[in-house]
Amino acid sequence: MPMNSLTILLPDSPGWALHSAAPQPPLESLRWLELRPSENDGEVIECALLGLRGAGIREWLEGLEAVLSQVRGTPFARLEHRAAAGDEPLYAALRDGWLEADPLNQSAARGAFTARLYLRRSKNWRKTAAALPLSNANGSRLETGLTLFNHSDGGGGHQNFADIAAGDLRGGLPAPLSLRVRLLQPTGETLQRLIIAAGSRLQWGGEAFPHALEGEAALPGADCSASSLLTDATASGAAYRRVQWTRPDSAALLRWSLSPLLLGFAAGRAFRSVLRLASPPPAGVYLRWRLLDTGGHPLEESPPFLLQPQSALQVGAALHLPPRWQPQITPAGLALELHAESRDSSPKTLDVDFFHLLPAEGWLELNALNGASAAEVWLDGENRLAYTRTAAGEIGFTHTLSGAGAQLMPGNDCRLYLLWETESGAPPDGRCEVQAFYAPRVNLP
Repeated sequence: MPMNSLTILLPDSPGWALHSAAPQPPLESLRWLELRPSENDGEVIECALLGLRGAGIREWLEGLEAVLSQVRGTPFARLEHRAAAGDEPLYAALRDGWLEADPLNQSAARGAFTARLYLRRSKNWRKTAAALPLSNANGSRLETGLTLFNHSDGGGGHQNFADIAAGDLRGGLPAPLSLRVRLLQPTGETLQRLIIAAGSRLQWGGEAFPHALEGEAALPGADCSASSLLTDATASGAAYRRVQWTRPDSAALLRWSLSPLLLGFAAGRAFRSVLRLASPPPAGVYLRWRLLDTGGHPLEESPPFLLQPQSALQVGAALHLPPRWQPQITPAGLALELHAESRDSSPKTLDVDFFHLLPAEGWLELNALNGASAAEVWLDGENRLAYTRTAAGEIGFTHTLSGAGAQLMPGNDCRLYLLWETESGAPPDGRCEVQAFYAPRVNLP
């Protein structure tokens, strides 16, 4: 590939030039020999032949070895590439590097030496990351931070999503989304859990995928022994639905209608449910979703998921809406029914505030490490890391990651969704400030 310069970049360290328009002695030449896939998907290994001549060969090699050892000790090492002087730099994540002596031309004592340099890097090159304009009812095209609520109920600004315009996503390849999330409310608490989802083609003609369904909008299922609406100013929609049952095997609890608008936007894609409970759930209960046609006949069923007693947000398995195996179904209104399974017939109660249908294609969960606390979390989508930054710039890793994460598609609108838990659960009136970053990926010849 054409190259004017190639530099190894490390955090808080000077760059190490591997190639430049005017090579600095003792480096005389760099010639690429091969490029092959790595064992890790999305990475490649490149091999270059280094030609060294003159004084200081040993010192230069020792310096490069020291730089490569630092590469192995940080997830933030990069290669910077410029094809020509004055070009915009391109970057690749550098995962590892090592030197091997070339079997020929080993005459360091006479001032000449060759070595093979191996670099394991990300397959694709990317441009410099920049903040993306985000929009919702709380602001339009904000790059410095947009407010999201922990629910969506039609109240003033009560939206847990942000829109990214197609024109702001450039490049030739899908690229990962990075975020900064700062907890605004409740004060004095930290982000213990984050649920992040993103999907494209969820808006059109002024309409958008209606992802939020309230508990009070559900009809009681056939196996409910009691059902009631309870007013709660802190709940989404200011109310939640309480259901009670005793049947242990596949008790039908609640049923929501899925509108033609919702199904039209879903277009057969997979969505995961996030159910918010207004009070702790009963122990040992599994839930599953069942999709029904207009006649009440089952079409598809999700795998069961166990209710987590310490979580206000309960995440279900993915479900295709409508089912892929029935492409002839027109979005004419289906129903989604919540079923419960348990080991005994003791009376049980579930307080359902809302559930959200979030796209599975860009799903990511962050869970706080033991002892970690952070009111502001940085998500590095490129390196799949979550961390906090001190005022002095020091980094501390705070959360584990689960899920593939969002890959933004150039030229496609994107909607980003967020829900979270703090020490006090998942209060719907909680607020976060969100900032998004994106580095366009490119293919090099």
